[in-house]
Amino acid sequence: MRDSLITRITALAHQFRLGQSVAASQTLPILLQETLTKQGSLPPDLIASLLHSQERQDWLGLADYLEYELVHILTTPSSPTIAGDVS
Repeated sequence: MRDSLITRITALAHQFRLGQSVAASQTLPILLQETLTKQGSLPPDLIASLLHSQERQDWLGLADYLEYELVHILTTPSSPTIAGDVS
């Protein structure tokens, strides 16, 4: 299921790169919500960068954040919580 999400995020990044910003901008919140549901949370600085790129209409920058930063977060295993973990 995660591979499907990564594939869709990558396809969305390609849409932004191809100049299909209107369609891609409509899909972006849906995919981000789905990502948050599956991931639990995303780094605040990544969210800020995504929003800032969108506000500036920097579609190539937004595509880079999606394809490289967000996909990296989704493919990197989460580090276990150490605080309070005594088992």
